[in-house]
Amino acid sequence: MITVTFGAVSDTGKLRSANEDSFLVGEHLLAVADGMGGHNAGEIASALAVQHLRRATVQQIESPESFIKLISTINAAIYTAATGTTEQRGMGTTLTAITVAGSTPSDERVVVVNVGDSRTYLVRHGELRQVTVDHSYVQELVSEGIISAEDARTHPRRNIVTRALGIDSRVIADSWILPIVDGDR
Repeated sequence: MITVTFGAVSDTGKLRSANEDSFLVGEHLLAVADGMGGHNAGEIASALAVQHLRRATVQQIESPESFIKLISTINAAIYTAATGTTEQRGMGTTLTAITVAGSTPSDERVVVVNVGDSRTYLVRHGELRQVTVDHSYVQELVSEGIISAEDARTHPRRNIVTRALGIDSRVIADSWILPIVDGDR
């Protein structure tokens, strides 16, 4: 059985006076939800995503398919809340989350899901690599070869997210399964 050590901190940064992020850290589930700045109630959307994840059990997210199903349920809850009141209309949040899955130590693996441009990285054997792919306008331009990754960093539309929880009644989440290697971060 693996041992998971975790910690979390959130920082408002230099551009905004309020933080719209929420996070969840636990033995089997880690998540970051980034409420969409500039939209109504982004902090509420991110808090709802984390609240629903917190209620999930390990059995609910044993596989990428079950994790994606849970994300769809969370999206529906945020979308319903967003369409229910004028103050919350248009609220949304990005989400990246990981869970340790597997019923036996030899079967343990990490399942990653994401919607939006909040990222999951893996440090393995001293090398950092991005696991998730951003759901953003500039990532689409990079993927199509229209601009370089370097150009994406300063592109005027780099903050346009193409997928987020709560914006539409349905959402497509991406998922990955990663083997667990001793020393992974």
